[in-house]
Amino acid sequence: MGKKSKIILFSILGVVVVAAIAVTLYFVLRNPMSLSDSRMIKDLQNDKGLASQKISGFNFDFKVDSIDYDKDKANSGDEELSLTAKADLTNDTYEVKGFPVDLKYTKEKDSKESYKLDSISYDLKNIEYTAVGGFPEDYAKEVVNKTFKNAKLDSHTTDLPKKTDKFTFKISNSDMSGKLYLNYTFDSKNGWHNGKFDTTGLDIKKGKTTTVKVDGVKCYTNPAVKNIILLGTDAPDNGTSRSDSMILVSIDSNNKEIKFSSFMRDTYVDIDGYNKDKLNAAFAFGGPKLAVKTIEKNYGIKIDNYISVGFSKFKDIVDALGGVDVQLDQDECGYINWQLNKNGQAGTYGEVQVKDGSQKLNGQQALWFCRDRGSEQFSGSDFTRTSRQRRMLMGLVESYKNSSVKEIKDITNKLKKYILTDLSKNDLNWLIKYSYKFFTYKTSDKCYPEETSGWTDGTTDAGAWIIQMNSWKDTRKDISHYIYTDLK
Repeated sequence: MGKKSKIILFSILGVVVVAAIAVTLYFVLRNPMSLSDSRMIKDLQNDKGLASQKISGFNFDFKVDSIDYDKDKANSGDEELSLTAKADLTNDTYEVKGFPVDLKYTKEKDSKESYKLDSISYDLKNIEYTAVGGFPEDYAKEVVNKTFKNAKLDSHTTDLPKKTDKFTFKISNSDMSGKLYLNYTFDSKNGWHNGKFDTTGLDIKKGKTTTVKVDGVKCYTNPAVKNIILLGTDAPDNGTSRSDSMILVSIDSNNKEIKFSSFMRDTYVDIDGYNKDKLNAAFAFGGPKLAVKTIEKNYGIKIDNYISVGFSKFKDIVDALGGVDVQLDQDECGYINWQLNKNGQAGTYGEVQVKDGSQKLNGQQALWFCRDRGSEQFSGSDFTRTSRQRRMLMGLVESYKNSSVKEIKDITNKLKKYILTDLSKNDLNWLIKYSYKFFTYKTSDKCYPEETSGWTDGTTDAGAWIIQMNSWKDTRKDISHYIYTDLK
């Protein structure tokens, strides 16, 4: 081949090579695969919706490990690129495989990769998670410390095949001690969820009984026994009147018992500033504070708080609770109906069935039950009346034994407007928080004095009938040993 022919041949080959390169570059620049996988992963990783997701109320940060897409199905025009990729997302807790995302890019003249991200779209509702680790310990601590301060993680056991996760916390604060178990379950839609407390290894701290002075009088007290006096007055509302019902509710965490102690209203006692009078007169003279002080000084028991309620408010409370279940006998049923008819209330509130057994009483019916001390045609006394009041309270405890803390909180918020109390918001929150424990306690009750012993009757100078204690020393010993069982 001559020199001239060679030159022509190489020229042709050169033109072909240049043309081929040009064509290749053209199609490369038009081809969506010119957009690197690492660039797409970075774009997905920068998307806040994918990078941070809320699962079971907690935020989890994800990274996109890889993407996979069908090159043949990528739609590329001169100015835009659309494709559906399947992304793999991971963190220390979850893994998501093949989660579909739609990406759109548009051409950008000055960009080295020739495309800029236009939009990312996906549906988080369709994500299915796989657990690669247990529920995060930091989040578990946050959950526990919202309710139990100073909780310390003791152990964490994750069983991925069984899809369970269990935390053990040691609790030791001013109220509680022991172990708390926090349990989670896993499913692909909700991740780790249903974090539930198991409190079988946790209890309120035990306490020892000591004495404090109340105006110079020795009174017993114990940090594990909460004493709340219930004062039922004969006022139609919560105004100042006599406290005809006085029941001390002692929540005894040492012995897991709630004790109801009635104080007879006609008991002749010392009342500061008023010499001697009936116990129920203290409330009329000085309201709940003087009533509390009078009980403390005469009976030697420190009272933590009071709750006071009048007749009409009592009815409102029972109705707000949806009624109360009480065991009745036929005589008690007859008394309730007799009072309803005597006072023209039967048509409004209805009569109860005259039978032995449990019945649900509405507010007015429950009020007549609690006021029942007999009459000429019905048996009873002030002693049996206090017994009925305690019986109704124990029935209420039984009714709410299976209630959740949230349900107790809702009930408490509903009833607050009907009572007068010195319970602070913190006091109420404490009672609500540990209600799941208190409602498992057994109940017992007593009356001071008992109907058959420890007292004699008498009259005041004005001729009013009174109960006179035979020995205040024995009375104080009796009630203190009942409420505080660690006394010797």
